[in-house]
Amino acid sequence: MTDISPPVAARTAARLVLLLAVVTALTADLVRTSGPLIDQAFTAGVVQAGVTAVGTYAAAGALVALVCLRRQVAGPALLTGVVSLVVLRLAVQATHGSARFVVGLVAVALALAVLVVTAAVAARVSGRVVAAGVSGGLALAAALTLAWSTWDPVWRPGVVAWLTPVLLGGVAVLLARGLRRLPAAPAVRGLWLLGPFVGLAVMTVANPAFLASQTGLPLWVAGPLLLVPAVLVAVVLVLPVARAPRTPAWTDGLLVVVLGSASAGVFAAATWPHDPSGWRTVLVCLSLLVLAVGAPLALARALTRPVHDQSAARLAGAAACAGLGVIVPLLVYQLDYDVPLGVPNAVVPVLVAVLLSLMAARARSRARASERDAVGTDELDGADGTVELSTVGAPLRAQLVLVTLTCALLVVGTAVVLPSSGTGTPADERPPVADGTLQVLDWNLHYGVSTGPGVELDEMVDVIAGSGAQLVTLQEVSRGWVMGGGSDMATYLEQRLGMHSAFVPAADRQFGNMVLWDESLGDGTDVDPTALPYGAGPQRRSAVSVTLDVDGTPLRVTSVHLQHRMGNIDTRLDQIAALLDAEPVVGARLVAGDLNAEPGWPEVALFEAAGLTSAVDEAGDPLSSTFPSDAPSSRIDWIFGAGVSFSDVEVLDVRQSDHRPLVATVSLP
Repeated sequence: MTDISPPVAARTAARLVLLLAVVTALTADLVRTSGPLIDQAFTAGVVQAGVTAVGTYAAAGALVALVCLRRQVAGPALLTGVVSLVVLRLAVQATHGSARFVVGLVAVALALAVLVVTAAVAARVSGRVVAAGVSGGLALAAALTLAWSTWDPVWRPGVVAWLTPVLLGGVAVLLARGLRRLPAAPAVRGLWLLGPFVGLAVMTVANPAFLASQTGLPLWVAGPLLLVPAVLVAVVLVLPVARAPRTPAWTDGLLVVVLGSASAGVFAAATWPHDPSGWRTVLVCLSLLVLAVGAPLALARALTRPVHDQSAARLAGAAACAGLGVIVPLLVYQLDYDVPLGVPNAVVPVLVAVLLSLMAARARSRARASERDAVGTDELDGADGTVELSTVGAPLRAQLVLVTLTCALLVVGTAVVLPSSGTGTPADERPPVADGTLQVLDWNLHYGVSTGPGVELDEMVDVIAGSGAQLVTLQEVSRGWVMGGGSDMATYLEQRLGMHSAFVPAADRQFGNMVLWDESLGDGTDVDPTALPYGAGPQRRSAVSVTLDVDGTPLRVTSVHLQHRMGNIDTRLDQIAALLDAEPVVGARLVAGDLNAEPGWPEVALFEAAGLTSAVDEAGDPLSSTFPSDAPSSRIDWIFGAGVSFSDVEVLDVRQSDHRPLVATVSLP
């Protein structure tokens, strides 16, 4: 291996950390983008969606072979990969429909390929450099998504949305150009672990909406809390403890226990009922903190020392495994919503965290053996053929501080803006509630994914605001779900519409049911969550109820979503019975939502037997359908009422979700 002098090594290490951070941020952005695209494949069936997802991410290996035109992985291959990635990321922004579907999936595979190639070059310095760069990039990705109110620029219209990809892409190309003369890098075992590491982080610690959904904290509070792990990671990765051979053997077992317990704490808390004491929030925050620090430490230890020349074929295999390491846990975790695994799906991310720690322990023994065999090598390069980190410590620390400071500025700035953003225009356009009459809209939002495919949150806001509804009941409101693009829809819709809200989670707390209402209906009292029986599954379901004031008359409003499998009639009947028992019909009452039941089914008869009347059957077109939105053939969305009358009931012809919204005028006596 060609020696590099300490001054050059210092600059090179600094550039590699920054390039890894930028490439990782682009990769995290494209992983989130791929979620709604893969969800589109579910319309063809679970098997087709699985094949599409696995094939896309495994293709990262083939793309490495294209990027590395030479046998050795060096600076020119790095520059080629980065330029190709930036061009393709901009192409995703520019395309729509089926073109975006294809370009977006190719882009995420290329992003993982370039990430592995960049990490392979950076590993010539140290595994700590790789872990520091990737961790910094994930922190940067979290800060950027929070700065965009968790609705990523790729889905946004307008020129401003190009700001993030253009800036990130430009910086990446400049950094890669400065590294184009790097010689071939020696091989490093463990690069495939970048996939599980990035996938777990995008799902949890690099996902502000996830923290908000699991803790119940406002997004503008949950977001800055992610800075604590980011700062700790920056400190830990420059300490000697991150170097596997120098730590006691007992820390290997401790790392396995700590990471497994931390991830289990995060996802076990998702099953807890409503907890006014706040202990669940404390558990989630502490668990995420430990996970955010421990996982990068494990990654740094798992990236072992060079053992042979790095061929493109070997690196392609690592990239393919990295791609599978991202998508398989995410896909299996979500498939449990349609195909029960037989065990809680929370086991999946726990296994990923344990895998990282086990591979770190395995790498220790290899590193010790490598160190024993490496005798008499050049002191500058060290026993493992890498540049000693002590020669680059100062600039490396400076770059880590720079990345952390950038994240801090973005998050703190967002924390100031978020509580007051976007709360004017739609609220001013709503007609006032008068004479006990109000407009009601019910809509299943399909966790924000449109038939495009896309995530069209502003268009959803326009539909709701344009309907003039002062009361809105919503289902499948996503909060950080990767397959929904990672957006916090609950926060975004509340702020953009300027309405009060009540949200109750379902499934794994990353999406749920919501009620929004105009301030003229009061602050809302007696907000109650109702956990519905699981029955035949495959998802935990819930309902949210709130009491509003309509010109002095109390109105009890419930938003509910029942099990979706056609054959789960008994489960839906049990869920309706549980809801009616928890919320007895007294006075004026509305129950709205996606019942996954059609006219004439027993579920509808059960509501009618409880004294509730269907708005569509009373004042609309009984032949109207609400699902699927592009060619409606089923009427499964309902608004029921008791002690109220309905008029002007219609189904809106829009496609921002896979359901069409139902709008009705409701009058109280």
